[in-house]
Amino acid sequence: MGLGETKLFYICVVGLMGIVAGLWPVLTGPHARYDRFFSLGNAFGGGVFLGASLIHLLPDSIDSLRSLLGPSWDYPLASLICAAGFLVVLLIEKVIVAEGEGRVLSSASVSRYALAPYVLALVLSVHSVIAGIALGAETSVVTSAALFVAIIAHKGVAGFALGVSLHRAHIARPRAIGLVAFFAMMTPLGIVLGALLGALLSGKSAQWFEGIFDALAAGTFLYIAVVDIVESEFAKPGDSGAKFAMVALGIAVMAVVAIWT
Repeated sequence: MGLGETKLFYICVVGLMGIVAGLWPVLTGPHARYDRFFSLGNAFGGGVFLGASLIHLLPDSIDSLRSLLGPSWDYPLASLICAAGFLVVLLIEKVIVAEGEGRVLSSASVSRYALAPYVLALVLSVHSVIAGIALGAETSVVTSAALFVAIIAHKGVAGFALGVSLHRAHIARPRAIGLVAFFAMMTPLGIVLGALLGALLSGKSAQWFEGIFDALAAGTFLYIAVVDIVESEFAKPGDSGAKFAMVALGIAVMAVVAIWT
């Protein structure tokens, strides 16, 4: 299977995963017996994102940009772009969205609980588009497979979390389904955009594009892993040892995949 067919497979699987996981709690309601399973799965996804960021994306970006800039260039440009990607998501989630949420709550009779699923859908969608573009821009089947594992490991848990938030906020079912579908399609949209831009560019332009988006995605993956997953999971009481083991397992999976990349 060629790279184009592989990316089409990624689009179908990631989109389906987001829809199924998001609609599950919307249509059936969340169940307490699944809480531990999804908590540990989320911790594993955090480890995978952390490993993908530091073991795959950032080193690939460093190598790509260094080959473009030449051996005399010693400024850590890829690391700077990675930090910029981290800051972009931090700005969106903790400044723009948080302040906008505060203004809405102060000017209208809207509960924070009711607004939470819309904020969550927006933040998860921003993450999804950036990650999808990085995946779509990849020119190596093996490297793209590592990114796919990282994305799919978290897509289901993220979709389920969004579905639970929609259910608990008593969002009307048609609107909830629309929000889940919007979230689910963001990664496939990013993959298509990344693949199209990669196909339109050639030579050094394509290498610049892939190197820059690898670094940006590394920053967003790092943010998701540390701020959105690891911090929130360990803030919940219980299963700390099991959660640590799942995070370590996720990193280990990415370390093993790196043997073939």
